[in-house]
Amino acid sequence: MVGQSDQDIFRLSGVEIARLIKSRKVSAVEVLAATFSRIDAVNKHCNAFVNLDTSGARTQAILADQIVADNAADTLPELHGVPFTVKDLVNTAGLRSTYGCRAFEDHIPHTDAIGVARMRQAGAILVGKTTTPEFAMKITTDSLLCGITRNPWDTRLTPGGSSGGAGVAVATGMGALAVSTDGGGSARIPAAVCGILGLKPTLGAIPHETWPFHFGNNSTISINTRTVPDLTAMFNAMAGSHSSDPWSRRQRRRVEVTPDPALALKGKKMLMIPAMCGNFADQEMLEPVEELLALLASSGLEIEVDGTEGIAFDFGIFTEMLTSNLAARFRLMTKEEQALLDPGLHPLLESTGYKSDGVKLQQGAIHRSQLYDRVEAIFSQYDFIVSPAVTARPPPADAVGAQRVIIGGDKLPLSRWWMHLAVANMTGHPAISIPCGFIDSSLPAGLNVMARWDSEQELLDLAGLVAMLKPWADKWPNL
Repeated sequence: MVGQSDQDIFRLSGVEIARLIKSRKVSAVEVLAATFSRIDAVNKHCNAFVNLDTSGARTQAILADQIVADNAADTLPELHGVPFTVKDLVNTAGLRSTYGCRAFEDHIPHTDAIGVARMRQAGAILVGKTTTPEFAMKITTDSLLCGITRNPWDTRLTPGGSSGGAGVAVATGMGALAVSTDGGGSARIPAAVCGILGLKPTLGAIPHETWPFHFGNNSTISINTRTVPDLTAMFNAMAGSHSSDPWSRRQRRRVEVTPDPALALKGKKMLMIPAMCGNFADQEMLEPVEELLALLASSGLEIEVDGTEGIAFDFGIFTEMLTSNLAARFRLMTKEEQALLDPGLHPLLESTGYKSDGVKLQQGAIHRSQLYDRVEAIFSQYDFIVSPAVTARPPPADAVGAQRVIIGGDKLPLSRWWMHLAVANMTGHPAISIPCGFIDSSLPAGLNVMARWDSEQELLDLAGLVAMLKPWADKWPNL
């Protein structure tokens, strides 16, 4: 590998990079240089980063190479020397964490989030923070602080959000491993429209103490990668109990890359809901999903189609929960900080602009519990619940005013693009977006899959089987 081009390096998975570093076929410094070279070439087209830690990362790469020189390969951590990125909603010690907000433009945390600290313990090297809309308030990735993040497959379009920068970074080789979050589809939407994997683990599988709502949480630390082995390694590195997150405090099994996922999944039952929660998908989005399901059926899975608006729930419950959470956070900020919020958020600052009814919120909590019961009833009969990850092609990145998506020829509100994904956030179940093909041979499409609590292994097995039946990791945007 020594002497190979930067292009050879940035196309490698994180697990492959670690193996080459440990075997001294490439150095961590060379890998880091190739990563920053790729960022320099690509990021100007997509705007996926808030800031980079070139100096800190280089110091860590030099140290990683010294550790390799002084130690046996089998004693090194799994991700030794591998570059990774962190969504700017998650705290990183010594590196700006702005949450996409001008009020925190100069905020530098003293400590890492638990997931970030565990990635460093696994040997990975943090290269930078990826873009997010302000406090993850939108499902597209743009903010007054950082500007617009663009889809690498078509820069006129959005990469989705709120983990848009993470999705773009992985899709373009600007870092094989991305720590993201998912509070309503935020890791899965960019995964679907950027052609990569996006895992929202079970609630609490990875501690998430940066989000302040420990008990009423809907958000998880999530993962974006190109390959199943990378997803496996990152989950194992970050998952596990910690006192900072009460939902994390239970026993958890490690996951692995299953050699024969078809055998492991044979006879598993899958319920396909084309119009999940009443969100009907455009036909061009359904076609690659249906083609993949036919391949899965031929591989031994049992697939049943639900022609109803399965698992319907009141989206207003979800949006009220998110809105009240944001209002609670913003009202704790100083007046100076509040003045720097996006003007669209200012109505949340005063009771005259936004009133939250406590009884209504508790009724929402009841509905959330009932939704969990209904999903559990389905999982008493099926192993997976699947649907299109998004219902239409992405909207424009530069849209002015209310954004719309086109479904069946009709221009519909942006909520109709993604809101069905929030079921897994309301109930805590794990979910993953898996690439399942392309529309018009140019834009990726994704399959959203939910599974029982703590069934990340089954989701990884399914992703591994899809990777064999319909490979995606060798497909790159033309940037």
